[in-house]
Amino acid sequence: MRSIQPALFLAAVHFTVSSFAGTVITNNLPPNTAIINIDARQDGIANFSGGQAFWYQPFFTGGATELVRYHVSAGTYVFRVINPADARAMFPNLTTEQTNQMFTAWTFNSPWITDYMVFSSAAATNNTLPQLFDGACTNLFSNGPFFNDAASAYSGAVNGNFANAIRTSESGGRGSTNFIYSYTFTHADDLIFSLPDNILSDNSGGVSVLVTLAGPSLRVSLAAANLVLQWPTNFSNYTLQHTFSLNPVITWSTVTNVSQLSGPDFVVTLRATNNAEYFRLMKL
Repeated sequence: MRSIQPALFLAAVHFTVSSFAGTVITNNLPPNTAIINIDARQDGIANFSGGQAFWYQPFFTGGATELVRYHVSAGTYVFRVINPADARAMFPNLTTEQTNQMFTAWTFNSPWITDYMVFSSAAATNNTLPQLFDGACTNLFSNGPFFNDAASAYSGAVNGNFANAIRTSESGGRGSTNFIYSYTFTHADDLIFSLPDNILSDNSGGVSVLVTLAGPSLRVSLAAANLVLQWPTNFSNYTLQHTFSLNPVITWSTVTNVSQLSGPDFVVTLRATNNAEYFRLMKL
């Protein structure tokens, strides 16, 4: 039985860091990868009204220097909440000092366990601008589940497949049931990361978000006795590789079968077997 190992391929992303609202980690990570740590206690929110007005307007006059900023070029990006344990497993070169900057979940007494917000940097001086999107949460709706601690809240988001979910603000923001799993910027933008209603008593921490530029998605299907692998033709500078074991040291080899064009996709067809085999796309 063949299986695949997905891979992300990233382009250059530049950033600036505030010393108040959190940190941005790039050292000891793969190229063009960042972990953004947003401190819920210092995210610039000056007011809370009990309604959503200030959730969409989290910045106060003169507070722009206290916000976490991140510059992205045009492209499609993936945002995923991440905790220190997962970060160490995914990126073993991270130091203890770096993972100590990270959070597990910003609050547990809420259905929006790992919620965060992303704005254009123009919102730093114009608090009427809507957010671009809301980050991951543990459920689709506004009623639970609730958790006893931040660790179980984070686990709930991951196990519920919402660690990388994004609520589009056009469909209701924090209460929306419309979720996407990547966000496309049509032009370069300076992003501001924030958390809602930081002055509430249970919001004493923060949230960490892994940001990557999305790469090609490798899709696999069975057709009779064949395994069919496909990826979009707009990623023409990638080659398909395979390996028969993920035990260190992993040796990847280029698949020699020639890819064919089929509509918007490159397609490689292989004979299905009962042996374990793993695939990835590698940028040339």
